[in-house]
Amino acid sequence: MFSKEIQLLADLVLIYGSEDKNIAKKLVKHLETRWSVWWDEYIKERFAEEINQEIQSASCVIVLWSKTSIKKDTVRDDVQLAKDHKVCIVGVTLDDSKPAYGFGGYSSTSFSSWDGKADHQKYEALFSRLLSVLPSPQAPDRPINIANGRLQLPTLFLSVSSFETQLVPDQAVKALTIAKAPAILVSAWDLVERREPASLISELRAFRETGGFVLLDSGNYESSRLMMHEWEPEDLAQALRHDLHDWVFCFDKLAHFNFDKDTTPEGISDKIVNMAKRDQGFTNAPILPVVHAPPSPNSGYQFELIPEITRVVAEALQPQLIGIPERELGAGIVQRVKTMRAIRKELDTLSFYQPVHLLGTGNPWTVAIMAAAGADTFDGLEWCRTVVDHENDRLNHFQHFDLFAWQAELSSSIVVQEALKEGSGVDYSGKVAFHNLEYFLDFEIKLREAASKGRLESFVGARLGKAAVQVLHEAAPELFDHDL
Repeated sequence: MFSKEIQLLADLVLIYGSEDKNIAKKLVKHLETRWSVWWDEYIKERFAEEINQEIQSASCVIVLWSKTSIKKDTVRDDVQLAKDHKVCIVGVTLDDSKPAYGFGGYSSTSFSSWDGKADHQKYEALFSRLLSVLPSPQAPDRPINIANGRLQLPTLFLSVSSFETQLVPDQAVKALTIAKAPAILVSAWDLVERREPASLISELRAFRETGGFVLLDSGNYESSRLMMHEWEPEDLAQALRHDLHDWVFCFDKLAHFNFDKDTTPEGISDKIVNMAKRDQGFTNAPILPVVHAPPSPNSGYQFELIPEITRVVAEALQPQLIGIPERELGAGIVQRVKTMRAIRKELDTLSFYQPVHLLGTGNPWTVAIMAAAGADTFDGLEWCRTVVDHENDRLNHFQHFDLFAWQAELSSSIVVQEALKEGSGVDYSGKVAFHNLEYFLDFEIKLREAASKGRLESFVGARLGKAAVQVLHEAAPELFDHDL
């Protein structure tokens, strides 16, 4: 946000009548996160001298027209001054009043239904107009939290699945409840009737009773890995009937994208938007779109299309999150960082901050790197597939827990201590799970702390070392430079 102490030569000046001050204040609150703004709250000494100087040097003035302001000489005089000095004039009508006489030739945006929020369509219309006349806006700040404060950013959803994990879904959720994990991702695949989900349903209810947040995935990950081609939107609808979710990723089966017929960003965006709208009919919970890139003619994906597709989908739906499979961002971490930076740059042109979720990202190194690159939430099965070395933030084979059991034995966590006791009834997989959960939950806390202090790049550097950070800096020159 621009400092209120630096008011000379502001990008834009707000002109309004005193009766409209409350609306003016809300508008300034949003505008000054993206541009330098001057309004009469910032007057230090001589009103006439200061406002004349600010208007003459501004790139643009915004005038709030209302039934009272159109009659005020001061408002009309200020707008006339801008007109005389050929400063761009952008009108905003608050109560469907027409601009004051002499200024009707300037187009205006109606704010009669504006609710004071930056993601409202009226504010977005004004924002779009300002983009054409003002310098490039400051990138919006990542919010501290989303979902009405229930999800702190960045967030790692600890995933649960019956596919190639060391814990069956119901036992995984039970462990997550005991460890007090704040947010988890569960697959619709494990909640359909043919999977006999009674025990999982019971554990999910217990998890939600503790205040836990459940993000439901569409089940396409498991169906594609198991080559179960009959998995369809109706299966997702069946899983949703249990009402055990807070948010839901839309059904994003790749076969439904028809990439062989249309690989244009516009066509792909339309399909994604339509999929999300279709699935919204299955539940009252928010449906989150998932962006996919068409396959590359050689191998991999056409990741260069993802930034534009993501922006178009964000504009159309304004979703709480947009999901993107990490694997589709590029072949290696360097290209994935470049693609994520391009996505965030594209989204920064919007009037609101659009959070991005990377699907299938649970490696601690990758989570930290991609959070620094602009991603906000993640999910992964690493906590129930591998063993984490607490000292080096490294993942190891599940059967290697014996080599790191000493870390668990030194744990200050009562949960871990109880799990390791003889006669606890906790088997090998359970001991590994609690060992891992202690690490991942602590990792999340440290990651958020680094993000809140603007030190994500240092957080990455402390874990990867200088040589690796140099590689990342070369991929994204605006990142990691102070850690070299």
